[in-house]
Amino acid sequence: MGAGDPLSTILIDGVPVEGVEEFIYLSSKQSSNGYCQLDVLCMIGLACSVMNSLQRVWKCSSLSINTKVNLYQALVMSVLLYGAETWTLLVANMKTLEAFHMRCQRQILDIAGGLMSPMQGCFSDLFVNNW
Repeated sequence: MGAGDPLSTILIDGVPVEGVEEFIYLSSKQSSNGYCQLDVLCMIGLACSVMNSLQRVWKCSSLSINTKVNLYQALVMSVLLYGAETWTLLVANMKTLEAFHMRCQRQILDIAGGLMSPMQGCFSDLFVNNW
């Protein structure tokens, strides 16, 4: 099973527990190699569908930015980060998650693609403090 030291036998009531290469926990595939790229992409896809279903909310001018941010955190981030405590993130995974987060910020604030850097904008603190 994967690289590293051989596993010792685990017994429950004298019966050895079978070792596996991968299993599902909190809707995330846990594998012996520890990579989570597919889970990160899957959760981004689910969170993206939530973002898209809220298009009317993001475009609503009668809602404050704070309300939109609270909705984003409650509805989108909860989907995105479900099962994240089991992820072993690489730098590439973090960059992918940050890119999605920035894309969501631009959508909520109605800012065109290349006009907002990660730490700029008058509303970035609303998002950054809670990311």
